Amino acid sequence: MNRITSVVIVPLFKENSKTYLLFTKRNQNLKHHPGEISFPGGKIEEGESLIEAAKRETMEEINCPVVKIIDTLKPVMTLVSDHLILPFVAFIDIQNLVPHDMEVESVHIISLEELLKKKMKKKRFPHRRLFITSPVWDFKNIYVWGATGRILYDFKRWLKKHPQ
Repeated sequence: MNRITSVVIVPLFKENSKTYLLFTKRNQNLKHHPGEISFPGGKIEEGESLIEAAKRETMEEINCPVVKIIDTLKPVMTLVSDHLILPFVAFIDIQNLVPHDMEVESVHIISLEELLKKKMKKKRFPHRRLFITSPVWDFKNIYVWGATGRILYDFKRWLKKHPQ
């Protein structure tokens, strides 16, 4: 597959002069990736642009409008659900943040300062008859791996070149 099928927002927001990154924990009852830590996003609907889909999904999942798209990161392939995801780095407005409980179990935030200090680890996971190696981030209350771990790795590299 070489066509973007899904999009996510790597959501940033400022509070008390610090910049934070927001993650969602997917509802346990979802068909794909239940209970995993992710970024707001999903499939592109017919007739939507990539940015329109990213903005819609962010509103649907956490009720936060995208204020400003800053950049895109490299597309990332999911290995389990076979989607090519395009991540957008963007600032969101969290004033009316409300997770949609059918999709999002909880919301978690870390400061960019915390991300920059955190060392990524790599772990091998069984997948079908193979083992895949994934970046793993173990924060205080969330464990990020898989496609989101790879997006976070790319975002951290991007962040070093584009300090917020």
